[in-house]
Amino acid sequence: MEQLELENRKKGGLSRRQLMTRGLLGLTAWAVNPVGHAFGAIADDLEKVSRIPPMEGRETPLLVLQDYKSDPDAEIERHLRKQLPRRQDLLKQIQQKIGFETRVRMAIEAIQVRLLFIPQSREAPANAYLRYCRDITDTIFRMNRMDSFYAAITCPETSFPAFSESGITAFLVHRLAKKFQAVCKFTAASGKNIKYTVSGSIYSNHLGAVDLEIQTPAPGRYELARKPFTIWQNDTANLYTLMAIPIEETLHYLLGVATDRALTHAMQARPPQSLAEARVLAEEWMAVEESAVGGLVNQLLKRYCTEHGISLPAPGNGDECAVPPLQQYRYRQRGLQVVADIGFQDAMALYLESPTRFRRRL
Repeated sequence: MEQLELENRKKGGLSRRQLMTRGLLGLTAWAVNPVGHAFGAIADDLEKVSRIPPMEGRETPLLVLQDYKSDPDAEIERHLRKQLPRRQDLLKQIQQKIGFETRVRMAIEAIQVRLLFIPQSREAPANAYLRYCRDITDTIFRMNRMDSFYAAITCPETSFPAFSESGITAFLVHRLAKKFQAVCKFTAASGKNIKYTVSGSIYSNHLGAVDLEIQTPAPGRYELARKPFTIWQNDTANLYTLMAIPIEETLHYLLGVATDRALTHAMQARPPQSLAEARVLAEEWMAVEESAVGGLVNQLLKRYCTEHGISLPAPGNGDECAVPPLQQYRYRQRGLQVVADIGFQDAMALYLESPTRFRRRL
């Protein structure tokens, strides 16, 4: 098997969360209004949190969060599919070995991922953000009259931090990096093929993510999985984004139970004939989940800020929320309207009871 190494990719472009909240909040418009004594400590924490976005990003120390594990990481797969076709030296090698003419098919057969992180600083703003994350997630659970599913919300400072064996662990970090080793198979129209082991590393552009994974434990059999941990990065220049991260990821876990149930029923009613077909179906339901989460985040954050005397300026673009032109957000604008029309609690209840009925409203 051939060996191939990709250049390290520095963080660039807009992240999933930065895109979601693009242009929503300027730091200069942040203000804390007079509030009662009970909320004074939280308001003080939020003022400290607002100091994080202007801080300069750091690239050290880089510690190990989790060693190499098999992981069908969608972000790494996108990186490979974008970068490998640009490698003219690689394409020339493949052409010499298997003799394709104008096209060659690439399949990613396996990915091993090592997670690395840069810790949050020990300064007051980072500690305030930890307290905010715990408070806003507790607020979500209280509103839904349920116990927290988080075993811990913590800021790791050493390599190989403990993962909870029961419940979900949320790791707050400054930046997340991924080292990977992937087996890629290239096949010509003639059927001749060659495999390369590709290695490299990237900084993750997902400030927070609870992605649905489709796994194939056996041919023709598909299973759904969501990791029992979530990683929240604070390296963003957008304050709204920073505050939205713990809300959005908590809602993804909360609503994900209903999404996965609906997706399982859909696959049982019409079994997918391939992994690609299963992923298309999963992406459709994740777009529905994204629409609900986007609307709920917007409503909850506005309510939370109002209760704690925080004044958020009107968005510069005049929209309720900036929705990026990405396929995964194709229902997001409609989801914002649905949640605004029926209210946070009713929208949450509707989705948890029947994502299919929520989908019809989109």
